Amino acid sequence: MLGLRERKKRLTRRTIAEAAFELTLERGLDGVTIDQIAERAFVSPRTVSNYFPSKEAAVLAVEGFAPLDLLDGVESRPADEPPLQSLRETLVAHMRGMSAADATVLRRREELIDRHPTLQLQRAAQYDAFEDAVRALVAERAGLDAEADRYPRLVAGAASTAVKTAMRMWMLGDGGATEIAELVDQAFHDLEAGLSSAE
Repeated sequence: MLGLRERKKRLTRRTIAEAAFELTLERGLDGVTIDQIAERAFVSPRTVSNYFPSKEAAVLAVEGFAPLDLLDGVESRPADEPPLQSLRETLVAHMRGMSAADATVLRRREELIDRHPTLQLQRAAQYDAFEDAVRALVAERAGLDAEADRYPRLVAGAASTAVKTAMRMWMLGDGGATEIAELVDQAFHDLEAGLSSAE
């Protein structure tokens, strides 16, 4: 159970992220400053900078399933389970846990990313962190070297691509939380099947 200090830190982080996200929706990324984010979040500009290295990082930290957050719980999967299956089960469970409001925030955030190149760079960094975390998890389970061995890198790269593909397909449609969960599930199923079909 989290202590009071940690709960306060998480609340502050969430409040800053929500302020950055809302301001960017209202004014566009170029029209938002750290000072404005601080004012909206009722904190000092220094506090904003202590939690986030940039306004772009704050915008993308709004709750709505950042790539790295999706791995929460994968460690509890059976140790002998194939890594892609563990990842699929964990990620799909997160996606199925999304509410309609969560899905709306996620879609609006992805739309902002499409419009702003600097957010695209920040998003790429998020996926890099996701891939690094998957690589470390796979290596640990398999008793391999996360840096030197090929298998963890291949699994991590495939998992990252599956999530990105599912997200893009979801953005091209107009579905909600249920659809994105199914798209992630299908992407991992296709990987596990060896991409044997173009259907």
